[in-house]
Amino acid sequence: MKRIRLISLLLSLIILSVSLGSKPIEDKDIYASYVNWTDQLIVSNVKETIPKIVFDEDDPEFSGKNTATSQGKAHSMARKKAKEKLKVRLSQRLESILFNADYTIFEYTQVNQQARLRLNSYIGAEKEEYDFQFVKNVLEAKASLPIKGKDGILAHIPMEYGTERVPEFSEDVIPVEFSGLVVDARHLFVKRALFPKIQTDRGLDVYSPLYVKDAYAVETGYIVYRADQNGKAYETKVGKNPYFVLALSTAGKNQTDLIIPTDEAAKFLSHPESRKNITRCRVLILVSQ
Repeated sequence: MKRIRLISLLLSLIILSVSLGSKPIEDKDIYASYVNWTDQLIVSNVKETIPKIVFDEDDPEFSGKNTATSQGKAHSMARKKAKEKLKVRLSQRLESILFNADYTIFEYTQVNQQARLRLNSYIGAEKEEYDFQFVKNVLEAKASLPIKGKDGILAHIPMEYGTERVPEFSEDVIPVEFSGLVVDARHLFVKRALFPKIQTDRGLDVYSPLYVKDAYAVETGYIVYRADQNGKAYETKVGKNPYFVLALSTAGKNQTDLIIPTDEAAKFLSHPESRKNITRCRVLILVSQ
């Protein structure tokens, strides 16, 4: 009986540790809008007070500011105000995201006119998804924008993909096929970005937008950040047999790029299928919460 209770306790601890470790990696701004780097979403929340309902024409507040003549009208007014605030906050959060080691998205659009036009078009296209919950006299509203997918940010920001070949190393190593690459940077202070690069300690790029196919970057996301190695989504991104490597340090002005040992890179890139998986964006970075 004691053994059964012990096994049950151990299973509970394992389940608890997995659930705790599965918390998405998020970056929040001052308005509590956030980027969910694990699920590839930008999310914002607001609360809007529902207008007072005044249906008596003799009431002094009838047709006054922040009043409505029916519950349906009051809810409609609250949703409209919430949507206006959410659109602004999502736009602000989007532009403040780090694009790469050198720019935020806003800074990138200042030096790339095509990117500015494409981003303006995307923001105006109303790709947001909304969720509205009425709780007593308050509307709790949430809006989200996808990072990946045909309606995501990556599909609407111009980027130069796949113009170079993934490097091959001359080191004498036995070729082993790996389904993806996992870089553990949980011991480092890493800033998250849409397009981080992974480099060797000799300065050679191992992972870069110049190596990947645009269809994979848009569909799966160029990079995913996680705090753990659990769950189906993890395997979907990097497969069942990824190569694990511990990052040595960060690099770049924005501390978004990662440095790994050259000999580790040589082992991973020794097999043509492993190099092909780089072009498929089968790369994941582990970071601390």
